[in-house]
Amino acid sequence: MYLTLVDLLLATSIIQSLGLAAFLLLPDTFRLISNRLLAASVFTFAAGLGEVFLYSTGVALQHPNLAYLGTLIGLLQASLLYLYAKSLMYSDFRLVPRHAIHTLLFLAISAIFLVEYYLQPEEIKLQILLSRDHPGVLTSPLLAVAIHLVFLGYLWATVRAINRFGTTVRQLFSNLENKQLAWLRTLLVGYAFVWTLSLFYCLSAHVFKSDASAAWVSAIGGITGFLFINYLLIHALRQPAIFSGLSAEEALLAQDDKQDAPDREIDSALLRRLENHMAEARPYLDANLTVEQLARRLGVPTRELSQAINLGLEKNFFELVSDYRVAEARRQLRAAEAGTTILQVMYDSGFNSKSVFNTAFKRATGMTPSAYRARG
Repeated sequence: MYLTLVDLLLATSIIQSLGLAAFLLLPDTFRLISNRLLAASVFTFAAGLGEVFLYSTGVALQHPNLAYLGTLIGLLQASLLYLYAKSLMYSDFRLVPRHAIHTLLFLAISAIFLVEYYLQPEEIKLQILLSRDHPGVLTSPLLAVAIHLVFLGYLWATVRAINRFGTTVRQLFSNLENKQLAWLRTLLVGYAFVWTLSLFYCLSAHVFKSDASAAWVSAIGGITGFLFINYLLIHALRQPAIFSGLSAEEALLAQDDKQDAPDREIDSALLRRLENHMAEARPYLDANLTVEQLARRLGVPTRELSQAINLGLEKNFFELVSDYRVAEARRQLRAAEAGTTILQVMYDSGFNSKSVFNTAFKRATGMTPSAYRARG
């Protein structure tokens, strides 16, 4: 069997995916539910690539019963990515019976494929395989579009959940390094773009009867698969060990702040105490300061402090602390001796991320720390 460059790329991505899944299922990593969900997601991704590989190499025609298996298993990937994201966001996340609803697409499409393909005679299977426009989908345009729309819907829901999570952590932490899931959001947005292109291809092939070459599907599948799995290898393996997610109490605190905001009164006395404490004790110099720690120092419930910041100051906890740190950095830059580095000022001001420091400083002053110091 002759393998093209695209076939080799697909095979490489499949092997990498299965290798990553196997690693995530080792005893040391299996204990984390996020790793188990990621392993399952990576396996379903490998199955989807396997469908394209069988189509590209012609193996599906030689073994018709193997056709579409990768497509069916791959239908679980979007929901598994959604659950994986949830497991990263919340430390107490557990799989429960109600999560079985996320298998509905798989079950429904499997039933259709069973009747329309697997129960058919061998010659009918071959006719279906020879007449389909691209790998993985029967000749029905409605079925192709439905699968794409559900998949895109899951990706959109996951990205939306990640955005909400990013807002939540800003209400609780002053150090956001590795607590946000920007890497996963980027991956999913890129993946959604590829699926959108695939949707347009399906419409072109089925509705407009375009003669676009199916070889492009294999090529895009190979490139996408290679980029997807290697991006995961770079980012996903270290994510659970860095940040275990929000506790139930932390998630509830942020949720309460959003739900009851219109009915609350601003606690001016607490805001004055907060201002005095920030000026005198300078707790913002602690790079890992949290709203819970600050509330403990002030002797007030965390919820009250969070509400006071959000309502009275119209900013979240991260923005509040960042403003104090930038003010401290500006003071230190003005008074710094000749040998003092900007990196040292950054750490001494409570920041521990250069990118966060530069972004916050430029937003507040309109210039970079280097330009600010040069100005004198």
